[in-house]
Amino acid sequence: MSNQIDKPTLFGLVVLFLVFFVMPVHAQQDSLGTDINQSRNKQIKHILDYRFKGGAGAFESELLKHVSYTPEALNNCVIGTVILSFTVDCDNKMGDLRMRNPLHFGLNEKLQAFFKATEGQWNTCKDERYTKFEIPILFTIGKTETSAKGFVIIEGESPGLRCKSDAYYMEQFEKWRNKGKVKRAIESLDMLIRRDPYNQSYFDLKKELLTSSEKE
Repeated sequence: MSNQIDKPTLFGLVVLFLVFFVMPVHAQQDSLGTDINQSRNKQIKHILDYRFKGGAGAFESELLKHVSYTPEALNNCVIGTVILSFTVDCDNKMGDLRMRNPLHFGLNEKLQAFFKATEGQWNTCKDERYTKFEIPILFTIGKTETSAKGFVIIEGESPGLRCKSDAYYMEQFEKWRNKGKVKRAIESLDMLIRRDPYNQSYFDLKKELLTSSEKE
């Protein structure tokens, strides 16, 4: 009896290996980021339901009432996630407003105005764990592909020109990195980081690029 495996059988074994071993690894990597985002949003909702009058839904409605795209932001295809960080102590004293990953073009000012407008809309508490907030707010433009996620999403209408997708900036990064153009490669990565500041892989690529350029 021959111990050889014919080509059709070998091909079938390769396909099975890809289906049962390789593909699940990629699926797990994709689902990990999704799980983290879902867990973060669940925690934010829990805190807002407890502290904000009317809960997380009322908080989102209030934000959307005050914050929208500015013409300048639309015309410059500004897409990104602002991380709104602030405190509201158990006696409802508001303070320490910070914006990580600010987007400018009038959007930061709108977020500041929204924060001030929430004064008097908070519930008292007895637990300091419910006094600190970190809320990702995604600004995105319709029909533009991005993997970024936010607790609140503010979507603007396309200004008529086609804004660049995440895939475009990743392709630009690869192109400039392969050509040894570190500055241009980092510019592309920074665009992706602005869109998704929670994506650790972007920071890892940037660190790797900077480290390798220092060694040269």
